Amino acid sequence: MSTAATKPWIPPRPTPEILKVDPALIPEYMAWFVNRRAYTRQSDTPNPENQRYYYYQPKERLTKKRLALDAGTVRRHLSGFQTIGLYAINPETQCSKWVAIDADYRRAHRDLAKLKLELKEDGVEAALEMSRRGAHLWILCEEPLPAKDCRIYIYNLALRLGVPIKGTLNQLDGIEIFPRQDELREGEFGNAIRGPLGIHRANMHRYWFEEAAPNLKPQFAYLRRVKRLTAVELSTFIEGLSIPEEFQSRSKVEQPSVPFGSGRGFQILDHVQVKRKASNNWWTQCPSCAKQGHDRSSDNLAISVGDPRFYKCWAGCTKEMIREALGVPVPQR
Repeated sequence: MSTAATKPWIPPRPTPEILKVDPALIPEYMAWFVNRRAYTRQSDTPNPENQRYYYYQPKERLTKKRLALDAGTVRRHLSGFQTIGLYAINPETQCSKWVAIDADYRRAHRDLAKLKLELKEDGVEAALEMSRRGAHLWILCEEPLPAKDCRIYIYNLALRLGVPIKGTLNQLDGIEIFPRQDELREGEFGNAIRGPLGIHRANMHRYWFEEAAPNLKPQFAYLRRVKRLTAVELSTFIEGLSIPEEFQSRSKVEQPSVPFGSGRGFQILDHVQVKRKASNNWWTQCPSCAKQGHDRSSDNLAISVGDPRFYKCWAGCTKEMIREALGVPVPQR
């Protein structure tokens, strides 16, 4: 009788439900959710080092040119063949067609319910979409509205209700507001969020809006009925408001100078706040880990003191993942 050890049984990876998509739905989806043709795609397999499913900007194989979002890509997203991430801000206008509130912590559903109810008091309808670890609230705009104004509105709403906002006053758990920036500088993309009605590749599960039956036709019918936020309403809601300065800033530490000059391309030190110095490295939170809800000790990313062009995430995030999380993807060659 063989005494060889038996390999542990590994359950088969689930397969996504592939749906047939009516071509007439695609222009509507793009009109509602697509702010620019840049997009990200979720990996179909996990990073072997940390088993995370990450988002990347897809490129043409031969030319390495960044692919533009088109109707075919949206169809594959809705059908379930692939999953895309959408950027909130159009850099030409600094406006967004939507606001998304992402929450994936212990009290997430209770806080999102408070926000949804308060938004309803303002006459703003928010569509609730479940997610793998929590849920997303989506507010659709009648026309693209300034990202800064959208952020001021939701920020003050959350502060008034006592809903925590991730990243403020060293807050580790809390909501994330998309758009994540007030505006984008040249060459920046901001942060992407999984496009609605898509499948998360980690569990191959499709997440629906809770107010409609779980199928594309009733979901689109529901989204057509959702009341849009108007420019006049937003202007009224934020009159006299701003994001309080004390909530904008984190604890300050003396930041290292960049010895190679800001005019020589991407500099990681322009985008992170150093926490400490040890072993010839500066240490800080990895932007990619943080985006995925990890690195709560804020010390996964090491940046070389001698040459800060060299940096490494000790949790396994690649340079491409770090740059993508910062909204400044690695340029094509």
